[in-house]
Amino acid sequence: MHHAPIGKYMYIVCFFDLPTQTKRERKQYTIFRRKLMQAGFVMMQYSVYIAQVRGTHQVQDRIDKVKSLSPKNGEVRLLTITDRQFDRMEMIVNYEYSKSDESLKYGCQTIIEF
Repeated sequence: MHHAPIGKYMYIVCFFDLPTQTKRERKQYTIFRRKLMQAGFVMMQYSVYIAQVRGTHQVQDRIDKVKSLSPKNGEVRLLTITDRQFDRMEMIVNYEYSKSDESLKYGCQTIIEF
């Protein structure tokens, strides 16, 4: 594993797909999300959360924390990327026409580059 310098910022992206069919599963999903946020992750989009950390020691600590929080059912995936890789992310946002908001146009696409 490549080790980043102590002061280098990195990001951990957490993707998860957890069952939500039963009341118990929905409760486990909610608890996982809440604990993930308490561990410093913020929602990037549904079922995708991200945390900024500094250096490889914090990366491993955060990964270990997520492993300890993960429910027994479902999938949780973690991807570590550098600050530079995160900055090259492209975000494509599509909107559909809505009568309640005339400012949005049908099929309008917005591309945001960081």
